Amino acid sequence: MHVLETPRLILRPPSHNDELLLHGLYSDPFVVNAVGEGIYPTEQQSKDRLLSLLKHWRCNRFGLWMVFVKIEGETIKFAGLCGLECCGTNVPEDPNLVEFTYYLHLAAAGQGIGPEAGRAVIQYAFEYLALEKVAAFIRPMNKRSLRAAPKVGFFYVGNRIYNNTEMQYLEVSKIADIKSDGLIVSHALNQIA
Repeated sequence: MHVLETPRLILRPPSHNDELLLHGLYSDPFVVNAVGEGIYPTEQQSKDRLLSLLKHWRCNRFGLWMVFVKIEGETIKFAGLCGLECCGTNVPEDPNLVEFTYYLHLAAAGQGIGPEAGRAVIQYAFEYLALEKVAAFIRPMNKRSLRAAPKVGFFYVGNRIYNNTEMQYLEVSKIADIKSDGLIVSHALNQIA
């Protein structure tokens, strides 16, 4: 498993110690309204989601990274999650599709953190995972994500059903040659158990 580093960010795989950070993220009203349909998670639901993230990493050797903002080279502030997930049963007609996802705290929104983390993840997907394309599913009312998607390289393809909900479907392909400024990829010190 790898850690991704850009000039401003460090993206590392999650660990069991991240339970409180993730519950805080999933409970952020900004995140709840953007992707949680306005429903706040319980602590147990956040813990279950963390276990699901860890399982995804174990099974696929990729997943959602914890995103931290650096100041003067040091990791100091948890900003959210960004990464790749297998769509599986959410898209029954294409279960091998890999989806790009990110969730950011309100305090991290509007600072270019999402696109910077996104470009690093997409570059990783093409260079290290040898994927040919990556998909994104965005709720039509999530205007921020729809505005940010082209900054990562995504283009609108059409509407598709995702997890029984009509979503806007976007793609980025390997030929787009998405690069993150100064991306450094290193091995994670702590492996997910």
